[in-house]
Amino acid sequence: MVSLYEITFLPKKQTITVAQGTTLLQAMRTAGMIVETPCDGRGTCKKCQVKATGDLTAPTEIETTSLGKLLADGIRLACQAKVAGSVQVELLSEQTNSFVTLEEGQSMQWPLDPPVYKIIPEKIGAEHEQRELDLGLVPLFPDKYPGLLQEIAANHETGSNDQAAVVKNGKLLDWQFQPERICYGIALDIGTTSVVAELFDLASGKTMGVASCLNPQTEFGGDVLTRISFAAKQAGGTQLLQKKIIGEINRLIEQLTTAKQLDSQDIYEVVVAGNTTMQHLLLGVLPSSLAHAPYWPVFIQQVEVSPSTLGITISKQGVVTVLPSAAAFVGADIVAGLLAVGLHHYPKTALFIDIGTNGEIVLCKNGSLVGTSSAAGPALEGMNITCGCRAENGAIEAVAIASDGTVDLQVISDGLSTGICGSGLIDLVSELVRCGVITSNGRFATPEKILPALAARLVTIDGRQVFVISKERKVFLSQKDIRQVQLAKGAITAAINLLLQEVGISFEELDEVLVAGAFGFHLQPASLVGIGLLPRFCQNKIRFVGNTAKEGAKAVLLNRNASAEVQQIGQTIKIVELSLQPEFQDCFVKSLAFPA
Repeated sequence: MVSLYEITFLPKKQTITVAQGTTLLQAMRTAGMIVETPCDGRGTCKKCQVKATGDLTAPTEIETTSLGKLLADGIRLACQAKVAGSVQVELLSEQTNSFVTLEEGQSMQWPLDPPVYKIIPEKIGAEHEQRELDLGLVPLFPDKYPGLLQEIAANHETGSNDQAAVVKNGKLLDWQFQPERICYGIALDIGTTSVVAELFDLASGKTMGVASCLNPQTEFGGDVLTRISFAAKQAGGTQLLQKKIIGEINRLIEQLTTAKQLDSQDIYEVVVAGNTTMQHLLLGVLPSSLAHAPYWPVFIQQVEVSPSTLGITISKQGVVTVLPSAAAFVGADIVAGLLAVGLHHYPKTALFIDIGTNGEIVLCKNGSLVGTSSAAGPALEGMNITCGCRAENGAIEAVAIASDGTVDLQVISDGLSTGICGSGLIDLVSELVRCGVITSNGRFATPEKILPALAARLVTIDGRQVFVISKERKVFLSQKDIRQVQLAKGAITAAINLLLQEVGISFEELDEVLVAGAFGFHLQPASLVGIGLLPRFCQNKIRFVGNTAKEGAKAVLLNRNASAEVQQIGQTIKIVELSLQPEFQDCFVKSLAFPA
């Protein structure tokens, strides 16, 4: 018989009962706590630290290595420590809602011509109305047609002759008996890390507000491969990840409509741009085939789904349009981004880079597009870094080192620094390379070879040499952190080099480098070249274009021709699969070094 024990969570004194052998992480999730675990409980990210007392299993080898002296203070990894009796758990940090992401991006100007619009027939009675339905308005979702006709019949009993058909590209969505009501739509960017939604008046094209949040699936992994593993190995994992994202989408919809005192039932379309894994999980499709050769997506074409099928709380007669991907790891977010900046019409030779947990790169030459992706991992976004964090209040977001060795920090919300996010990390490493604190091979230099003010920051913490960033010595950079940055930047740089080689051009021939995504927007061109992700002579060619994924979704929402163009882009990109390139490993190794 399995023994049951009480777990009490402090400071709120919440108590639950769990079975012997349950990990503290499982217990926290059972209690309804949101615990962000980028490694999904493997013990590698160390983000689930708690202070625990009571009967627990002995520290695992992972905990002994990761926590060291902290174990003596009762600090444990929630994913490793298992319940052996009654336990008290003190949470070391509260779930934060201060997550910061980029909501806007650059885009071409598209004329207002939305695919979802209204047809208002003459008010001459039911006979004419039926003729309109039979002759011109084929239903978008045939299975919903009988129920829609029943609603029309029931509404006629009220004696109202005011009516309007809501259609998408001429296909019937709904028949309204309040034709004065405005139709709305949402452009939605589902990223691995963040989710951004923008609400539009489809008649005027006017924005009605933007809302964003952390992707709730980060609770089960910080990168797509970890989430794919969770979906495949955990019973009901795919459905749980789908439920998480649908719930957050509905919360954003409620936030947007409440702010403007609107009815979510007046929203008739949601256009979604996400990477291929996020779109599989949105539709509840197991994405495990994306994780191993030949990296086969279950679908990449544009899909139209009834919102009631997904549980998205817009008009039940509306439509959710999922934009097309190009390949397993060149997703709809990239295809939408290319549409937004018009790269397929570009007269120049240009490189489009989206830097994130997966680095996607597309090269344009003479209007032809060639793309690839490289698994950079979450390090460049501040994850898998000892003191790394998301872009949130207290995160160091920018670093500069003066000629006398003074380290200037820019902290989000100007408070005490609690960690360092991706942009601050790249700044820091770039500056330390420039000042000679980090050598080209990624090792810390000997103290006597660097400025005394910087040498004083090279200290030993828990038996390892680190560079202290904040005065409180709570935020620091370790040798392992530098290695993580090297691996991430090496993967992206190698991918860029092989893509240029595929097309037969050099870096010197590039006219422009477009850097997209929320993370990229906060970077400094000097820092990108400072770590060697791009050659130094590219610095003046870099242009940050922001959240182009959402801008591409907006274009499709507000212009019917954009839908045809985004599908064409997805079909015409030539994909270079790096795993099939024999020279990739050599190129990757050569790309690890920092500039000398």
